[in-house]
Amino acid sequence: MSVRTVTYRLERVRALTGYDPADPAHRFTLQAAVLGARALGWPEQPLPAAD
Repeated sequence: MSVRTVTYRLERVRALTGYDPADPAHRFTLQAAVLGARALGWPEQPLPAAD
């Protein structure tokens, strides 16, 4: 993977989520979200509906 690709993807994460992967607090939040999604089996399984 090229530096340009990584830079583009990190910018897309920031644009889509509003969280900056360069900020340690934001990075922790993003990592927790990824771990939560994996624990729920997403995207293979649909997420449960919110009540």
